[in-house]
Amino acid sequence: MNSIFGALIFVVTVIGIWFSYRLFMRGYTPEERVAALLPRDFKPSVFHQKGDTYVGYETETGRLAIVDWPHGTVVSANDVRHLEPVQETMLGVTHHWIAVDISVPLFPRYRIWFQFRRMKRDRWLARLAEICKKTSAASAPVI
Repeated sequence: MNSIFGALIFVVTVIGIWFSYRLFMRGYTPEERVAALLPRDFKPSVFHQKGDTYVGYETETGRLAIVDWPHGTVVSANDVRHLEPVQETMLGVTHHWIAVDISVPLFPRYRIWFQFRRMKRDRWLARLAEICKKTSAASAPVI
């Protein structure tokens, strides 16, 4: 009888969590938050999204979309002033980012998250440096 009662409590708890998620998290997923900040006509050739950060490049128009929620912008690739690899370590866990500095005074620095994947961040840093015709801090020669 105790095991049936315990299983019933477990099932009710799982259903309650699922119901509250469906009720309160509707329309607020990271993908929907990013999509709300992008123009409707933006069709990227290449893009990266992790959580509520996004970078995408449209080769036909040369537009670069950057989202670091709740901020987002679409700029020309020439408007990127600087690309910088960033890493933050907390409690032994290292998160990897790309900091993108643009020529917009309202919000001049966006950060794109790559979670714990340094190699993927470095590949995207090289790709963005090629798109924006910039030398990133990671690829600059050390003197």
